[in-house]
Amino acid sequence: MKLIFMGANEQEIPFIIRWGERHQIAIEVVSENLSLENSHKTKGYDGICFYPNQEMATDPRLYQALKENGIKVLSVKSTGVDGINFDFARQYQLTVTNVPAYSPTSVGHFAIMLILMTLRQVPNYLSESNRKAHMGRELSDVTVGILGTGRIGSLVADNLLAMGANVIACGNQENINLKTKGMSYVNFDTLLEKSDVISIHIPASTQNYHLLSTDVFHKMKADVILINTARGAIIDTQALIPFLEAGKIGGLGIDALEDEAQYFSGKWTENPLAQRLLAFENVIITPHIAYFTDLAVREIVETALDNAVAIINNEENLNIVA
Repeated sequence: MKLIFMGANEQEIPFIIRWGERHQIAIEVVSENLSLENSHKTKGYDGICFYPNQEMATDPRLYQALKENGIKVLSVKSTGVDGINFDFARQYQLTVTNVPAYSPTSVGHFAIMLILMTLRQVPNYLSESNRKAHMGRELSDVTVGILGTGRIGSLVADNLLAMGANVIACGNQENINLKTKGMSYVNFDTLLEKSDVISIHIPASTQNYHLLSTDVFHKMKADVILINTARGAIIDTQALIPFLEAGKIGGLGIDALEDEAQYFSGKWTENPLAQRLLAFENVIITPHIAYFTDLAVREIVETALDNAVAIINNEENLNIVA
């Protein structure tokens, strides 16, 4: 069995090496992200661990090349697989797996940090010298709306309740434990109308694409704070900008941005959307690093490699997504 790990960064490499030594499996480590141009590097390998770029969503030739090179499994090293074209994967009989969860605390705590930073107006202070220009708010005096109560959303809600916030939520599955602690579930429109802060914790999907758009922004409080550590495409960024310009968004803290994948290998500040948003003093953007802790990176690497081995060996694997 031979595996190739593409788009490997320097933080992942030690974990890749240790996993390979522990399992006595040869792993080719490549720093370049997978593309049609370098797909020849996958020849002779059984499985690939990688993060899909925009090319994977649109170009069937890449899937054909992987199939012809001997690849059997596309092991995506993230939870989100929105960069994969499932029709192409099925056409070329390529199994797709993901990493369904990795250190939810890393993302959850990061979201809470962004909530606190925007409530206390830290972005405004960082952009100017007047220390008394912006008065912050306290968690105990606001209602936080949690959009999605899966692993991460539930963790955020639990921590915020302990910190004294009033927490409401909207999600497909209700967390009974959080309800006993004082969190209430409401419908989507009520969450929009009642929340001083809205923190997004839902996956990317066709249904959720641009879920937060012009009509939805109109239903929010005039000084609402938006936090997104989920997926960039959940927010219609172009629709959001006029509300920022009009002063109807109290703060924006995001770790995910539309079309960000094409900037992963370069400078994220070159993203035109990032440049436009950073022109506002009440906005803070981080380059998709909410997950980026030593524990999370290790879990991502090990799960991605475990997934690949399981598929190649025809073993049961619960992380198959296509």
